[in-house]
Amino acid sequence: MLNPQQNNDSLTVKVAIAVPLSRVFDYLPHTELAAFKPGARVLVPFGRGSKVGVVTGTGPSTVDAAKLKKITRLLDREPLLSEEIVQLIEWASGYYHSPVGEAFSAALPVLLRKPGAKQPQAPLSYKITAEGQQLDQAALARAPVQSQLLQFIKDSKSAVTGGECRLFDARWSSPMKQLIAKGLVETTVAQFPLEKPLPLFALNDEQQAAADAINNGLGSFYPSLLYGITGSGKTEVYIDVARNVIASGQQVLVLLPEIGLTPQLLSRVRAALACRVEVLHSGLNDTERLLAWQAAVAGDASVVIGTRSAVFTPMPRLGFIVVDEEHDGSLKQQDGFRYQARDLAMVRARKLGIPIVLGSATPALETLHNVSRGLLNLHKIEKRAGAARNPVMTLVDSRGADVENGLSRRFLMAMQEVLSRGEQVIVFINRRGYAPVLMCEDCGTMSDCDNCDAHMTVHLRSNRMRCHHCGAEQRIPNKCKACESDKLIHVGAGTERMDEFLTERFPGNTVLRIDRDSTSRKGELQRHLMMAATGEAQILVGTQMLAKGHDFPNVTLVGIVDADRGLFGADFRAIEQMGQLIVQVAGRAGRAEKRGAVMVQTRNPEHPLLEKLLAQGYSEFSNYLLDERKETAWPPFVHVALLRAEAEPPGVAHRYLDEIRQMVGPVATDAVNVLGPAHAPMERLAGRYRAQLLFMSTQRKPLHHLLSWLRPNLEQLSSSRKVRWSLDVDPHDML
Repeated sequence: MLNPQQNNDSLTVKVAIAVPLSRVFDYLPHTELAAFKPGARVLVPFGRGSKVGVVTGTGPSTVDAAKLKKITRLLDREPLLSEEIVQLIEWASGYYHSPVGEAFSAALPVLLRKPGAKQPQAPLSYKITAEGQQLDQAALARAPVQSQLLQFIKDSKSAVTGGECRLFDARWSSPMKQLIAKGLVETTVAQFPLEKPLPLFALNDEQQAAADAINNGLGSFYPSLLYGITGSGKTEVYIDVARNVIASGQQVLVLLPEIGLTPQLLSRVRAALACRVEVLHSGLNDTERLLAWQAAVAGDASVVIGTRSAVFTPMPRLGFIVVDEEHDGSLKQQDGFRYQARDLAMVRARKLGIPIVLGSATPALETLHNVSRGLLNLHKIEKRAGAARNPVMTLVDSRGADVENGLSRRFLMAMQEVLSRGEQVIVFINRRGYAPVLMCEDCGTMSDCDNCDAHMTVHLRSNRMRCHHCGAEQRIPNKCKACESDKLIHVGAGTERMDEFLTERFPGNTVLRIDRDSTSRKGELQRHLMMAATGEAQILVGTQMLAKGHDFPNVTLVGIVDADRGLFGADFRAIEQMGQLIVQVAGRAGRAEKRGAVMVQTRNPEHPLLEKLLAQGYSEFSNYLLDERKETAWPPFVHVALLRAEAEPPGVAHRYLDEIRQMVGPVATDAVNVLGPAHAPMERLAGRYRAQLLFMSTQRKPLHHLLSWLRPNLEQLSSSRKVRWSLDVDPHDML
């Protein structure tokens, strides 16, 4: 505690800067100390240049004042980040043992991290003036575009945005300037005219019970899991609660794992709530993202829909949080500041005293464990919304001769029948490219990546081979590099090869491929999903991008190719993720009046876990896995942190972690197990050799006590400069 008599001249400003050090930096104020409030940005000298930092507080320094530098400029008169968000970031930095400056940086839009970035102007809209209303259109006969544009604005009955004008006529900008110069149109800050909301939908009994319970929890911390099968109408429950939250003058935050889910949810929320809804995700450019963020901060946006980083968005009247598809691994940041957005959303809701709903058809085992411990209220929806019925699920043996290009004859016959009825089919194959391996038929040499312990994937249409781990690529060779034979064969199938095969096999039907390669250009994913939803394409071939939350009402058959991969994965979550993926993909079938069918192809049709999943459902499958995790002492029954290291020379990372283990030995208590070091499951990645050290404990406190000691010691250790290392608390994968 500071001495009340202490002179303010001896106090410094504490600044968090985005560097990989677990500390804040002391600077001398360039103006009165009271101006520097936590959450405000400052420009400070750092190294040979300048950096933008965030003020975390003021206080005395242990460094001689003569050695301290002065702050260059205070960038915000009022804190940019609210006190609530500052506390959340500091808590997250401590829990994940991540540098606080990197945590603050992750919470800010890109433009606010740059010292010279100009604040973008609020978007403008255009409305007709009284003079414009009275003008005879004949007066603009010699300027037809101006005349048409003026009539468009007049017919709109309200202000129009630049985007709407661009849709009306791509040449709109110059004619608009002329209309403004003539006093016929005037600009205003963009308005968000509210459409009349859609009538309230009728919830079924299960939906209504869930909505009532959550609505009764408004105004208090009410954490719950909405465990609803695919197609059960979880979104309608979210919207029902959101209506009440918005009616009370509060805001709603919705977190999604993928930007691909945003457009569909956005249109439903806007139509149902008739309020200003903003989105925050990586598909926006920097200006669009900042404007949406500012609308949330100002309280102008009633609903914010975003991917994981949106959890840090300041919202002054936040009253309700939704985390949809809460099981999805994309909610965990895998590099830099490695936080789990779902868990931070829970922390935020608890601190604010507001309800939070985690929604999923396949909840994470951690979430189900928290339900069993009484930490989450459970609301189940076990029947599909409306007239939709659960699909019929079947295991199909894909061994033997009755397989054509990876698809069983039984599935191909079912496809023919479904397509003849004018319905759609999804073929799910979680492998991009044409073939996963190029192999020499004479000597057996495979197309391995020079930088990774992995094969290169054949992308035939672009005549390239690519490593999906490090991004390396090369032309497809004509000869084997080992024996120079020209007998090179494609082993296995990916989405590209499946697309080619099905186009030939079912002529007259449009095949649409949806994967990272086919949707890499901006707007392509939305265009592909629209083609799928409208029935423009009859056969949909894709990866996980097809599995998550999309509603294709005319899909009545789903085929899952090679469902076995998760049964033998190196990661302890592999089987859980396999089950979630199968259920999620299966959920795309029969979401309207027509009943769907799902065929799961497997080379292990007698495997007890696959049989349990299809016969008894995800609930029994997850209960079995929880019992197994408890017996084997894996999360969620223990708490885990993973120290990863990598270096170019072989053995360096492993020796480094061995040194860390020796260093930790005298400090670690019996409550923390230290396992390793061990080679990573894929030891060589992007030309660097990787190893890892695992920390496990049945209690959080001793584990975090050890990590709090370890992190600063790692930063000071001279051998840490010879490797790249990272500390991952609650890792989602062990690869």
